[in-house]
Order: sequence, then C-alpha cells, then structure tokens
Amino acid sequence: MPGVTLFTSLPPGTTRIVNGHDFGPVYQRACIDSWIAAGFNVVSLNPENEIAQLRKYDFPISYLTSPNPRPQIIEFLTEACRCATELIGIINADCLLLSYPAFVQGIVSGARDGLVMVERVNIDPGSLLPTGQTCLGFDAFFFNKADAARITIDSELSVGQPWWDYWFPTEFAVSNVKLLRLQSPIIFHLDHDQGWSQARWLSYGRKFIAHFSVVDSTRNPSFSAGLREFLASGVEEREDLGGLGDWCFNWLRDNAEFLKVSQDPTAAELFGRILAAITNFDGMHAGTLALAQARRELSELAVLKAQLEDLRLTRAQQVRRPKSLLIRLLRVLLKPSHY
Repeated sequence: MPGVTLFTSLPPGTTRIVNGHDFGPVYQRACIDSWIAAGFNVVSLNPENEIAQLRKYDFPISYLTSPNPRPQIIEFLTEACRCATELIGIINADCLLLSYPAFVQGIVSGARDGLVMVERVNIDPGSLLPTGQTCLGFDAFFFNKADAARITIDSELSVGQPWWDYWFPTEFAVSNVKLLRLQSPIIFHLDHDQGWSQARWLSYGRKFIAHFSVVDSTRNPSFSAGLREFLASGVEEREDLGGLGDWCFNWLRDNAEFLKVSQDPTAAELFGRILAAITNFDGMHAGTLALAQARRELSELAVLKAQLEDLRLTRAQQVRRPKSLLIRLLRVLLKPSHY
C-alpha cells in the first residue's frame, strides 16, 4: 500500500453523456475504483445532506462532514494534518487515474520530496479520443504533511473553483517547497460543460494578484518578478487579466522538476512516452504559451494606448493655454480707455 490518503469532494449526482447515454454514476464509480486500485485511501468531504445522498451508491470510501455547501481548500489541509498517513493527495472528483504501478510509485516518492502537480488529458465525449487541448490547470496534487503545515490559503477557495489550482501550488512555491510534475499523463477526464462563471474567475484572479503582490519577493524571486511585470501593465483592470492566468499556469509547469519514474530506460518510461505522444501531452501547451504571450502583448498595448492618450491631452492643453492667454491680452489692450 502506498500509504496515501486521497481527498476529494464527490458531487451528489454525476451526469456524463456519451453518444446519447448517461454514464454518470458508472463513470464516477470508475474514477473511485481507479484511485483505490492505486492503493489510496479515499475520503470525500461533503455537507451532511450530500453524504446522505452519496451513501446510496455504496462507494467503498470514507466521508467527512463539511459545514460548507462546497468544501474549502483549508478544510482539506486541516483534515490532511489529522489523518493517519504522512502523504496526502487532493483530486477533482471526475478524474480517472491510470494506476500503473511505476507511475503511482513515482508520485508517492515525489510527494515525500515536494508537491506533485498532475495535469489531466481531456477526452471528447463524442469521439472518446483525446481533445489535444489543455485545460490550463491541475486536477490533482500530492504532498506530505510537513509541507502542508507551512501553507496558508484563502479561506474561500474551494476545489473545482477558478484559481484554486494556481493558488495552491503557488503557496507551496513561495514557501520554498519543490514543485514536481509528470512527463506523461496519468489522469483522464471526460469533458463536460464548465460550471464556474467568468465573474467568479475574475474576482478570484484579482484576489490572487492582491495576495501574492505583497508576498516577500525574496521567497521566490522568479515568480515575484513575473508578477510585477503584469502589475506594471495594469492587468487588474482587464477582463482577461491580461493573460495572467495562462502565464501563471506556464510558470508553475516551467518551474517544476520532471518526476522521473526511473533513472534508467524501463518499460514504464517507454509506456510514458507512448502515452505522451498519443495524447499530444506536451504539444498541446504550445498554443497555451502563444495565447499567454498574445494576451500579455494586448495588455501592454492597452497601457501604451492610455499613455499616448494622456500625452495627447496634455499637449492639447499646452497648445490651448498660450492661445487663451493671447486672447486675454488682446482684450485688455483693445479695451476702451476711460482716460
């Protein structure tokens, strides 16, 4: 047994339509079974009314009651410090884990040394093939209790909400915890409509900026320098935050060490390369990088435009002032004398 407690928050009901059929309940069970097959002890945090609904499915997991309609990240961290295992995981509920033994052991080894960030491969519900598109985020994290105890996080952040999967690993990064990621996919996700709003994404993005902009820059100079560049371009005022989300995702990936299954060529490494090639695991991020750069350039152009407009107005005022002064002078000179 790996000795890992894996936390999640199962929805009381799941719908996944594939070719006109709803595979929701069996898909959710398949996700849970894949976690258990990897040797993880699974715990779901839910409000009491949802636990009552979930028990009818007889999932072979444990439940903990949350006082919130949507359990918060701080709750997961609190429970992580209380559980019996030293290693902890948090995973989105609708992710299938490829429980290949060497991959699982690699995650477990990495979690002892830092924070393992796991990206998913999206599966098209029509073709059942990889979409080749990144979700711009992470769906699972594995770490140890000692590192988790050093982390502080916004009390309102919840799993599945925008920015939580950027905020969470960034807190580890600025606390000098090593970031790690896999070279090949290990979790798969059957695509569905997104459940979060743009307004909420924007709100938490601005909270992210406010929080990390005042963090001591010496704790992680690379991240702080990048964030300062965005702040200088006025990203807070833009509806897309000037591509900050894309940049943050790529910064986390670029600053994470690759988690090697083995130092020598093995079947696991070959299998990983095959999976990466089939799913276009690395290639799908090229578009993300280009999009982030384009949004950043648009943000910089917007700032430049505003500066040019200010300059134009200043010059216009400077031109008008001599003219008005001249007119006033002429009026005084041409005013009829009373003497």
